[in-house]
Amino acid sequence: MADPLNGQENWRTGPLYTFVEAGRLAHVSPSTVRNWLLGYEGSTSKAVRPRIHESRNDIAMVSFLQLVEVVVAGKFREAERVSFETVRKAYEDAAAQWGIDHPFAHLRLKALGGHIVERLREEQVGRSLQALNNPRQWWIPGPVVETVHQLEYDIKVEYDIKDIAFRWHPVGKEVPIVVDPKVTSGVPTIVNRGVTVGVIHKRFKAGQKLDFIARDFELGPDVVEEALRYAEQVAA
Repeated sequence: MADPLNGQENWRTGPLYTFVEAGRLAHVSPSTVRNWLLGYEGSTSKAVRPRIHESRNDIAMVSFLQLVEVVVAGKFREAERVSFETVRKAYEDAAAQWGIDHPFAHLRLKALGGHIVERLREEQVGRSLQALNNPRQWWIPGPVVETVHQLEYDIKVEYDIKDIAFRWHPVGKEVPIVVDPKVTSGVPTIVNRGVTVGVIHKRFKAGQKLDFIARDFELGPDVVEEALRYAEQVAA
């Protein structure tokens, strides 16, 4: 399937994060990020193909869209208690059914999430499939809905690009922290300010008082507190 984003919007598909950085942001292990993106050699020496959209980079880095899809895949796996392989099958089925690339980073994910859950449960032996002929009876898991609400989607027609994620608010849109691939290489920043969460956290760890940091960056103390709280979550 040709990907209209490839080569047209490198800020969204180009390399931004190491596996360690992506793992911290997505709350999964670096090895999980690696396996989902690049695949691995199975126990039977048979290569397992990439879990999420194939990496087109010559180096082991993660793009913004890949990060979003790793986040969503992790939420599906956690909510449905299924294997990585099961999530990958549902992902590929969704891409084929909808005829789109990056289905886990697409606005249609919320509307058609029941189809994905149907496929996830179909793979599980002994799981009831009474609603198999009516996917709409499967509800998209709450953690996935939460992630969808954290994303902003680009609605445009250039290059046939439409309804694809372009910005992520990792702790909700009511908190002024954003992951924007166009700003500071996609690291978490304060909305509309370009001040990174990492800089705020480092200055606090170095002994600077919260009120001093707030005045220096002309931020509200509550914003600095949110940044520090999020920094600790990512570091955990």
